[in-house]
Amino acid sequence: MNNKINYLTRSIRILIYGMSVVSVSALAQQAEENDKQSVEEDSLEIIEVTSSRRVQTIQDTPAAVYAVDPDSFIQRGLTSISDVVEEAPGFSFSSATGQAGRGSISARGVSQQNDSPVTAIYLDDVPLTSSTGFAAGGRLFFDGLLGDVARVELVKGPQGTLFGATAIAGAVRYITNKPEVYDSRGKFTVDYSQTKGGDLNQLYRGFYSFPLIEGKLGLTLAGFSQDNGGYVDQVSPATGSLIRENANDSENHGYSADLYYTPTDKFDIRLKAMKQESSFNLSSAVRIASIDKDEAYGEFLSDAAYGSDELTQTLYSVSASYEMEGAVLDFTSSKAEYEGAAAEDVVSLYGPIIEQLEGLPAGSVESAPLSRDVGSDKSVHELRLTSTTEGNYEWLVGLFYSDESTQNSQRLTGMPQDILALNAEFPSDYNELAAFGNYTYYLTDNFDVTAGLRVSKTEQSLIFVQEGPLLGGGSVVEELETAKETVETYLLTARYRPTNDTSFYTRIASGYRPASSNLSVRNPFTGEILSQPVVEQDDLWSYEVGVKGSLADDKFNYESALYYIDWKNFQTIVTFFGIGTDGNARNGITVQGWEGSFDYQITPNLAFKAAAAYNESTLNEDEPELFGLKGATVPNTPKWTFNSSVFYDYQLPYNMNGWISASANYKDSMNSAFVNGDPENPSVNLPSDDFTTINLTTGVEKNNWLFTLYVNNLLDKKAYTFFNANAVPGSDVVDITGIPLEPRTIGVSVSYSF
Repeated sequence: MNNKINYLTRSIRILIYGMSVVSVSALAQQAEENDKQSVEEDSLEIIEVTSSRRVQTIQDTPAAVYAVDPDSFIQRGLTSISDVVEEAPGFSFSSATGQAGRGSISARGVSQQNDSPVTAIYLDDVPLTSSTGFAAGGRLFFDGLLGDVARVELVKGPQGTLFGATAIAGAVRYITNKPEVYDSRGKFTVDYSQTKGGDLNQLYRGFYSFPLIEGKLGLTLAGFSQDNGGYVDQVSPATGSLIRENANDSENHGYSADLYYTPTDKFDIRLKAMKQESSFNLSSAVRIASIDKDEAYGEFLSDAAYGSDELTQTLYSVSASYEMEGAVLDFTSSKAEYEGAAAEDVVSLYGPIIEQLEGLPAGSVESAPLSRDVGSDKSVHELRLTSTTEGNYEWLVGLFYSDESTQNSQRLTGMPQDILALNAEFPSDYNELAAFGNYTYYLTDNFDVTAGLRVSKTEQSLIFVQEGPLLGGGSVVEELETAKETVETYLLTARYRPTNDTSFYTRIASGYRPASSNLSVRNPFTGEILSQPVVEQDDLWSYEVGVKGSLADDKFNYESALYYIDWKNFQTIVTFFGIGTDGNARNGITVQGWEGSFDYQITPNLAFKAAAAYNESTLNEDEPELFGLKGATVPNTPKWTFNSSVFYDYQLPYNMNGWISASANYKDSMNSAFVNGDPENPSVNLPSDDFTTINLTTGVEKNNWLFTLYVNNLLDKKAYTFFNANAVPGSDVVDITGIPLEPRTIGVSVSYSF
């Protein structure tokens, strides 16, 4: 505890010292008088967010929040939430496939080491993240950037009191536009781009919002269709000869309907339905020859089997809001589902094994299709009461209930004999009941404190069904131990505003991931169960101090924060005799970090912004089951990230407006695994490459038309953003694949708004 206090004390001193320099500059700036009209033209836009479940400006929110307009990314050909995450200081994205909707999102050194997510994803007030890892819930996520989204809020640090389980790293929230009840609006976009060495990429996107009954009832219809041409070629693992060009192509489609009804000024109701589908046949992973990172066959060449991977996500929700005397009552009920189906032929790996087990001649098994089917059916209901009366206090209370059923089945068959080699199924059920509340008290107009509490009762059950010779023969149905926990999460913030343009805050918050049943692993020689019957909840505490403000009549906005994170009992993958299962690392992780950013409106036509983040996420003690040593860096956590951009707009003839922007983004390398020199460790640490990308965009706007030309990865930087490296038992061979940075992409986008 003394270490935490000492660290926070140093952090506060650094912040005060750093901001005292800024304050002197601020006094000098305030001494100058500017023309009011000029100030309005030069000031940066004031952004409002709802991360605290209230509408606040970013400066008034006592937490680190990064808010973006999704159109600013889509116009640059960046159409996935992963693109936003990679430009958000403090956030990080990693993927073993390189495809949209697959991967994990982490923040501030809190990295996901198993299939249980660490970052919650919300669509307005609807949680979309699976609360378990048994249906790949932490590797499959809703990617809603192409819908009718007003902004995306990325909230850093644990959000346990307001967002519950799985928000220990932070939360990503899509805030959608309400349907129009008076005037109609719409937008259609066509985007064509070409990736170097790949096929044509196409995107068609549109929405239309219009009143059905003026002032009472409105409807928004939206849809998109995206075809990414691919740039990784498939080759034969035997000869290295080309089989298929641009084999990592993918398709994404989606559509939605949003109905908004407001019969009175105090009551409204909203109904939403949406569906998204994505598919690909080959991941973007390239075969790597050795730990020296040399490609086995050449650039952008994969020897993986050509299969299929499909993901379908649907959502139905109803929300209602009623304004009463002194408070607003909000109710949300939703049903979110996803289904993932993947299949590939693994005859080269398992064909000889099946032949040996069945006593068949070599070459008898001509194909060995391996199918994997996962799915989740999650229902959520939330009732929330929020105060509206102005005074020296604010409060919020609520009830939350979630019920989720998941399924996961894997089946391997030898063909043409139709031999069942393996069948494994592990359906699970999870439910959560919680009560939560926040209370804010204004000691003065410039100083307030907030306290929050959430009490959650969770229960998760799991059944394991297995059969087939690869699992020992016979058929086994095992009902595993049910995991039950009552969890408390806390929030305490203090905010001080010495001027209208400056806000200091401190934040202490906790978060957790729920306990779960666990698949057992036995000692192959003694039969002893080595794994935990129940994976216990992990607990995370975050201690943060920060400052936000503006200078020069709101032309210059800045934000800085220091944080210390204590993550105990964290859930991860543990390995016994080369077999991985879930478990807890008892001694925990410590994270220390800093973030800073600023936006500067230099002139009415020229703006510059920059942001940087640093974190150090390490093991507190040796963790033998993780093969990690004390002080080892946690995998998939870059120490440094940096991004900057400049934007210039200008007037053209014929009433046209032009603009041009450039951005540079840097991401540090990330470890792929823990290592301690143990030869039994199946994972090999192969750090990803550090890299910097430069993007350029220019556009012209006239009336309702917008034409954009963009170049992403202008210098065609070559790098690998993720490596998966595993030692092959009984040999010196390391099986390695890497996800390459997408090559230079040049595109044009045309939009029409009305």
